[in-house]
Amino acid sequence: MNRRKLDRLKRELAALRRSPQKAADLERFARKLGRKPVKRGKEPMWESDEFDLYALAIPHHGGRDLAPGTQNSILNQLENDLAAWDQKLGDEEADEDEKHDEEDDDVTG
Repeated sequence: MNRRKLDRLKRELAALRRSPQKAADLERFARKLGRKPVKRGKEPMWESDEFDLYALAIPHHGGRDLAPGTQNSILNQLENDLAAWDQKLGDEEADEDEKHDEEDDDVTG
C-alpha cells in the first residue's frame, strides 16, 4: 500500500457511500484493504492480517442491496481500516524523513 493507492481507496469509499451496495461490492473493497475471509460465525467474516482490528461481518442477502444501516456500519468499519493504513503510512514516511535527516547530519557533520 502506498499513499497514492490509499487516496484512491478513500475516494472509492466515498463513492460507495453515495449509493446502495451489494455484499459482493463491499467484500471486494474489504479485500483491497487487506482483509481476508475467515470461517466463523453465522455470517461471512473478514479479518485484517495487517492490523489488530475487529472482524467484519458482511452478510449476504440473496444478491439484494444491503439495508442502508447495515451498509453504513460496514463502511464505517472499513473507514477504520483506511485510518489504520493512513497512520501506518504516516509513521513510515516519518521514519524515512528521520533517516534522511540523520544521513544529512552525517554528511555535513
